[in-house]
Amino acid sequence: MRQPPHVITYPLPPGFNGRLALVYRWFSGRPLNGHRYTDATGFRYGTMATDVSGKANWYQLLPGYKRFLVARLPAMATPVIVAMAMAWPWPSVAVLAILAITVATPMAIHLARVATFRREIIEPVAMAVATVTKTRHAVGRGHGHVAIPRDFRDKELATMAIGLPAGWIGDPGDKARIATAVASRLQLEDIVATWQLHGSKPHVTFTLPAKPPKQVSFTDGQLALAGLESAEVSMGLGARGPETFDLGMESPHLLIAGGSGAGKSELIAWVVGQFMRRGYGVMVLDAKFISHMWLRRVPGVAYAAETEELHESLLWLDGELLRRARFVAAGGDPDTLVPLVAVLEEMNGATNRLRQYWKNELGGKGMSPALTALGNLSSMGRELRIHIIMAGQSMTSKATAGVENRENFGGRALARASSNAWRMLAPQIKPIPKRSHPGRWHLVVGDTLKEFQVPFCDLKHESARLIEWATSGEEIPDVPAMMAGGGTTSEQVKHAEPVAPPQGASLRDYATARGVDLAWLRRQMERRPEAPRQTATGANRTGLYSWEDLDAFVAQRLREPVQDVS
Repeated sequence: MRQPPHVITYPLPPGFNGRLALVYRWFSGRPLNGHRYTDATGFRYGTMATDVSGKANWYQLLPGYKRFLVARLPAMATPVIVAMAMAWPWPSVAVLAILAITVATPMAIHLARVATFRREIIEPVAMAVATVTKTRHAVGRGHGHVAIPRDFRDKELATMAIGLPAGWIGDPGDKARIATAVASRLQLEDIVATWQLHGSKPHVTFTLPAKPPKQVSFTDGQLALAGLESAEVSMGLGARGPETFDLGMESPHLLIAGGSGAGKSELIAWVVGQFMRRGYGVMVLDAKFISHMWLRRVPGVAYAAETEELHESLLWLDGELLRRARFVAAGGDPDTLVPLVAVLEEMNGATNRLRQYWKNELGGKGMSPALTALGNLSSMGRELRIHIIMAGQSMTSKATAGVENRENFGGRALARASSNAWRMLAPQIKPIPKRSHPGRWHLVVGDTLKEFQVPFCDLKHESARLIEWATSGEEIPDVPAMMAGGGTTSEQVKHAEPVAPPQGASLRDYATARGVDLAWLRRQMERRPEAPRQTATGANRTGLYSWEDLDAFVAQRLREPVQDVS
């Protein structure tokens, strides 16, 4: 049968015509219709499609002998194996099948991992190098000239070798482009290239920098802060000095995901201490109550842990963002705003509590406004001078109030995180770094990956030292006073009238002191028109009531005097 003029065909040896052509094509691994879809030969991989469609799959790029071994030989052997299995006793076949599966499963897992590494790491590097050297790249054959160890992210001074075309003499620009392409594809920094362009096998070797120190003392961390820009926060020490997070980026918020024993509290203490030294006000929303006990001892820090405190604090933060946005939109100077950093710890557990508090205790309908506020926090940029640090073991969309809100965090710090956490928070980083010792973290900003060791603040034994250092810089704003109406800008806070300590008791404190069921008390306060009115606002905007009024109201409802059981 004659082929259309635009179809390229394989030539046939003399004498192989008609049905013999099919036999030749079958055993040579060539397409049975004779079409030549790629430039692959019997023993060489294909590098390009030659078909008019311009497309070729992985099978068509294989050399002929591999096509025969991969597909056609198994097709010929399968009937023979089935016939032999039918002839043997079934118990023997079952035993052989179990043994075969036992041996093949580990091999299949290993081969799958190798194939994934080649597809996600080797191939992109090989294609990038081929683009610069202007050579054809055989898809799936990058591992033939690109040697990258699978543990290069965790290996000290790991080296990678890339073969170059014979006779290629790249100018300095081409060499720089290859180095940049390799570093970009592998999310690496500061790699050192060694070029060997002479001989029969020209190649380039890249050496990764040394790993960060295994331990960093608090004093070493302090010394490394010298010379940092005002818009930088030190995360810890890397191989060549402090690794920093840029507060001037469009989304200057930080997501911290650390497994058990990763040193999450140490990292937060180190970062928040730097904020405090620069005159930032601090608000902590701690669903675990005891995550950052040292901050409870610092005057001017707003610490919310009870459900109603979390609710009110989130609403205040949301309102503060709106006030600041309107101030800047009206022509106000953003530099006059009081800088704030909000630490949100383990919000996974807080979301359930906030939802129940809104529906069961406040009688609200729909979504809790506190959860809506949580979703709004990370959407504001650097102009409003509020930075969000959200930390937890599992930073799911539930903890961040939506996948879209999680994308607003410009930096993601991970340590001892699971594979699922890496795929969720930093899917562009491949391969995933292995879990390491406490204090070893990785910071992901865009497509870059920075490894660092956090200074050991020793919160258990040396929290007083940390507090002294954190409070020895610029004056720290009084966040509870701001929440009570002290203003948004530095000038407003400076000239605000001193706020007298609020008098009264919150419903929770009263219920604890008098031995009254809190849920019952809340229901009575909501349903009875004669219920006492709020007289003041306490820390974190919690409503306060007169002790005498509450005693009289509860005694009337219970028809008996109220006793102090505290």
